[in-house]
Amino acid sequence: RWEQVRLLRHPRRVLLPGFPIHPRPHRSFSLSAGQGARMRPILLKGHDGPLTCVKYNRDGDLLFTTCRRGRICMWYSDDGERIGTYNGGSGAAMYVDVSFGSDKLATASMDQCARLWEVETGQELRKWEMGTGVRCVSIATGDKRVAVLADPWGDEPSTIKIFDTSSNEKPVQVLKMDHGARVNRALWGPLNRQIITCTENGGVLSWDPDQGECTHERDDHEQNVSDITFGLDQMTFISASTDQSAILYDTVTVEPIKTYKADRPINSAAISPLMDHVIVGGGQSADKVTTTAGRSGKFQSVFFHKIFENEIGSIKGHFGPINSIMCNPDGRSFTTGGEDGYVRIHHFDPEYFSLE
Repeated sequence: RWEQVRLLRHPRRVLLPGFPIHPRPHRSFSLSAGQGARMRPILLKGHDGPLTCVKYNRDGDLLFTTCRRGRICMWYSDDGERIGTYNGGSGAAMYVDVSFGSDKLATASMDQCARLWEVETGQELRKWEMGTGVRCVSIATGDKRVAVLADPWGDEPSTIKIFDTSSNEKPVQVLKMDHGARVNRALWGPLNRQIITCTENGGVLSWDPDQGECTHERDDHEQNVSDITFGLDQMTFISASTDQSAILYDTVTVEPIKTYKADRPINSAAISPLMDHVIVGGGQSADKVTTTAGRSGKFQSVFFHKIFENEIGSIKGHFGPINSIMCNPDGRSFTTGGEDGYVRIHHFDPEYFSLE
């Protein structure tokens, strides 16, 4: 029933992130592909539907992707070679999270189930039935708990159920999101002390997973917040909203630090672990792309300076909205997944790291 996944090659060497000791002086530059541009992406076609999530493992040598047709793929992140697929669900695969040691994989699916897989063999270890569509999963630090986000159904609001990874029994904790709006993401914070969520009405909230109470609530966005992504050290996270803005937050206080204004709806954003940059992606909504050219649809990946908040470059490629974007933990590449069904791995040229 499942296509087995086996690691046929030796583990790749891990490049540890080299954080700059002093911030680099800022100078505007262009990353737009054009005449003389050398940086060329690796184009992956392993899905037959719109991408919903791209995710690196902690070491950055493996890449996991999901799509609305249900397929979940694993790739080598350096050359884009596909290792295998995880075929266990019948609904759209919405999100994926991988454990710290890259031995377990949690997936969220619209077939009303969350699953836990063994990464190397593709064996299904756990299956939790939720009774409604599952939009997000997040593995806690220590890999002993999984937070599963279920969509609202009838009079029931969005709900976070926390499961023990060692059993298929009932959840150890249930958090009901009683603020009315659908929740799009629910991710564990540092040391499992909080769960950060974002909603379709522009809210960003922090929850105490033990008490089940909301500790912080922000309404800085005016429209749907479709995604949130942590920095490598989890001390900050960035939100992406269709109100054409992305906001950098302090994780502990959930106070906004910087705001990045774009000229397009933003579906996903990522924080570079190596440079003082953030990358955002989005574009015109999917129901209008058939009447729009790629340039006017604004489907590029856009770079902003993390400190000065100004746009400093862009990379084109997708011919549909970008649905998910993530930086490699080593900071030397990033990956995007689009509505067009393609995954694009971008490895930066050496000149990118010598910018002054």
